[in-house]
Amino acid sequence: MPPVLLRQKSSMVGPNECASSSAHDRSAFFYGTRQVKTPKPENRELVSASLRLLAMRDMSRIQFEQKLAKKEFTPEEIAEAVVWCEAEGWLNESRYAEVMARRLGQKYGGSRIAQTLKQKGVGDEIVSDTMAAIKDGEFTRAHAVWSRKFAAIPDCAEQRAKQTRYLQSRGFSFAVIKKVLAGEIAEDAEFGDDAA
Repeated sequence: MPPVLLRQKSSMVGPNECASSSAHDRSAFFYGTRQVKTPKPENRELVSASLRLLAMRDMSRIQFEQKLAKKEFTPEEIAEAVVWCEAEGWLNESRYAEVMARRLGQKYGGSRIAQTLKQKGVGDEIVSDTMAAIKDGEFTRAHAVWSRKFAAIPDCAEQRAKQTRYLQSRGFSFAVIKKVLAGEIAEDAEFGDDAA
């Protein structure tokens, strides 16, 4: 099926029009004043399976491909579904990596988050962009994880080693661990005490 050429809609919204864009507007690639629409896969079962999977939660491209392969679609059909879902904005690895990093950041440090994202099939470039975005909060996250587990700063070598191993197993860097165990207080922790 050849691509369908459509005119670009105006960004102005009239009194009787909806402000949200339609599906074909989101899936189009702009070329001047015209758009080329990404064709929807012809296999209705493939479309239904794709939409069901992506309606549940965000996932990486590789996870999406694996789930469709389990449903016994051909590699060509899977590739077609991936292109269509990415064009529609339903399959977005950057968004998936950001959501996963935010969720994992409540328990883990940067190296553990990066490792998990790579295991889920997220590309190296997206992982490095995501890690750069969350790097500033590393100390605050480490302090929060440490304070949930331990009541006080270590007073002997044995306790220090135990707390260090715990934070390292959570994926925090040694420089951050050193700051946490030295008794530095995260800014969020200070404000949290005042607000209570």
